[in-house]
Amino acid sequence: MEAQNTLSRGQTNRAMRSFITASGLWGVWGQALGIGTAAFTGFALHLGADESFIALFTSLAYALALTQLLAPFLNARIQHKKRFIISFGLVEILLRGSLVIIPFTFPPDLRLAAMVGLIGASLLSAYSVSPFYGTWVSNAVPEQIRARFTSRQTILATITAMIAGFAIGQFIDLFEGNDKEIGFLWVFGIGSLFGFLGYINLARAPFPKEQPTGENRPGLADLITPFRDVNFRRAALFFGSWTFALGLSGPLYSVFMLDRLKISYTEISIFNAFFMVTSIAGYRIWAGLIDRFGSKAVLQILVVPAGLIPFVWVFNAPGTYYLVPVALVLSGICFSGIGVGASPLVYSLLPQGGKRTLYLASWSVSVSLMGALGPLIGGVLAHRLQNVHFQALGIPIGNLQIIFAISALASIVPMFLLRRVSDSKATSSRDLISQMRRGNLLSYAYNATIFNLANAETTRARAAEALGRSGNPLAIEQLVQALADASPKVRSSAARALGESGADNAVEPLLRELLDGSSDIRSEAAEALGRLGNLSSVDPLVDALEDDDLRVRISAIRGLGNIPGDEVHELLFWHFGSDFNSQTFPTLVDVLSARGDQRIVKPTLERLDSFRSSAVRLQLLNSVCRALGADDQFYRLLSQEDTRRVDSIGRLLKETSADLQNAAGLAEAQRLTLAEHCSSLVQAYENEEVVVMRSTTLSIIRTVRDGFTAEGGQAYEVLSLYIIIVAINSFLASAEHEDMAVAQEIFLSVCLSRLGKLAATIRF
Repeated sequence: MEAQNTLSRGQTNRAMRSFITASGLWGVWGQALGIGTAAFTGFALHLGADESFIALFTSLAYALALTQLLAPFLNARIQHKKRFIISFGLVEILLRGSLVIIPFTFPPDLRLAAMVGLIGASLLSAYSVSPFYGTWVSNAVPEQIRARFTSRQTILATITAMIAGFAIGQFIDLFEGNDKEIGFLWVFGIGSLFGFLGYINLARAPFPKEQPTGENRPGLADLITPFRDVNFRRAALFFGSWTFALGLSGPLYSVFMLDRLKISYTEISIFNAFFMVTSIAGYRIWAGLIDRFGSKAVLQILVVPAGLIPFVWVFNAPGTYYLVPVALVLSGICFSGIGVGASPLVYSLLPQGGKRTLYLASWSVSVSLMGALGPLIGGVLAHRLQNVHFQALGIPIGNLQIIFAISALASIVPMFLLRRVSDSKATSSRDLISQMRRGNLLSYAYNATIFNLANAETTRARAAEALGRSGNPLAIEQLVQALADASPKVRSSAARALGESGADNAVEPLLRELLDGSSDIRSEAAEALGRLGNLSSVDPLVDALEDDDLRVRISAIRGLGNIPGDEVHELLFWHFGSDFNSQTFPTLVDVLSARGDQRIVKPTLERLDSFRSSAVRLQLLNSVCRALGADDQFYRLLSQEDTRRVDSIGRLLKETSADLQNAAGLAEAQRLTLAEHCSSLVQAYENEEVVVMRSTTLSIIRTVRDGFTAEGGQAYEVLSLYIIIVAINSFLASAEHEDMAVAQEIFLSVCLSRLGKLAATIRF
């Protein structure tokens, strides 16, 4: 009977932790004993193998995948599948580790044959358990997080492999000639220990209980059942042809580095570190995109540059192999996404129930058989082309580089086949690329990685804000999820970041937060909605002006202040002119002044004495100056050091005198009078004669008011000029405050400067 497998949430979490930990331990084992690694290739070369023989190992690894055809028939017969997986897994580790005894127990002419035998037996054990282990993982990991789980699993394996690879490279380089056998002994022995620990750790993972599903045991005819599914067949053909194209050159890169380019093990480990670091970043980035947009869209983006990478390997020579690390970095970026995207796509093709094992076996066998042809043909080509040598662009080209170029050309076929594969998520690669191109993709990628890797709430909060500033729409889903983060800092930062994103699809989640009375980020949501500027936010923000929470009211004002349109502007001004509220009045003044509303000038100055806080009074004066068209001139002068401020104000007053003397709307006699008044004002300022400054300022504005002729003038500018006169009069009529002596000088200077500028621009 087939079985339906289920795990509780707690069991699922424990299983995933065990899978991830085991992958980390196997990362060390794979770096020490994995086929195609520098250590394995170096050991094979040490035993007398050439590039063709090494390619044979990879072909053998693919061909022996036929063993997995037995899995569907064994599925119902094996009662203790967990014990079966761990037992045969340990046998695989033991057989692979036994390679190290070959130089000590076999004569030279039998060593390569012994190596083939041990590798073959090891692979048979591995393939025997592979479908069962794959079914175990597919049942344990929820569908919606498979890509992210795969990325976490692979990241840990990559990190451990990177560390192990660097240590292995340096360690083997310590030995010369036949002494390398001792180095390989230690490397293979310690690597095997980590492999054993991986399976021992896996023994802690809960295995789902099997419940009868009523399905019959598969027969031989059932092996072709998965291929009756058109999408399964197309996906298998794509992955098989892709594996074939990569397999042509894949086993030969290590040979090329060690034997042709004469790169040391240490250098290779450093180059591999480049590959692994970029892979780690890629796993994080591509996993989120795959969970959101589906595997196909991401794969379509990556297979093209990934297929061109073998060309980068062609143009390297001993002593000039600068493109090797470039190729590895590009491989890390591209193949990390392809690797993460493969699992969710395969799992999406699997039916429920015990037939999953059948489908996984059929998938693995079909892909592996096509993949086996790659290294097999690559090995034959390496042998046939071994005497071919020529130069291209000054680079000596040999048989391996020709194979690299053929591998790149072969990857064109799967690029076209992928287009016919269906994905449950209908996003196209074109749509995904269009979103990736918007904003700063590098900033998004970097901060998304930081956000996902960091545990400290401050770091995650900063990363969330940076995601918003990146302007990339791919960040939106991550930020929306962060609105429910356990940390209030992260929630607040996520809300602000959504406001910075400029994305229309950020409006709805922010509105939910604003309307949720229990949310603690309603204030941040209100301001963020304003920054987005979507008109659908106007009514909720207007309602929030009457909210019980002062912070929400203030944020709603600021939010509305960022939304363009006359209707919103008049709503704010109506609120400004309604019942006076000292708590919201400064914010209303600030917002309306930023919109250039000069109607607030006189009411604001009349309310100046209503506030005891000198900070609030300074804020109001700054807002008045901004409404008059002086931008942030008041604030900049207020922030300057005393000596520098004296020079700046003195220069400002002299410029005002020059502007008034050039005012076409004033008679010659009045301009002369204003020159005298301005000279007196500058002198009074320099002598700190506050009373004289006030009286002289009054004389200046009266002269302008009484002498300015407006016939035929520019109406708005003339009106603005008289509003400045009203502002100065209103300010001088208010009570004096000892703590605002400097602010008084600055305010009068800024207003007079603005008066002079306007007067000089009006022409008749």
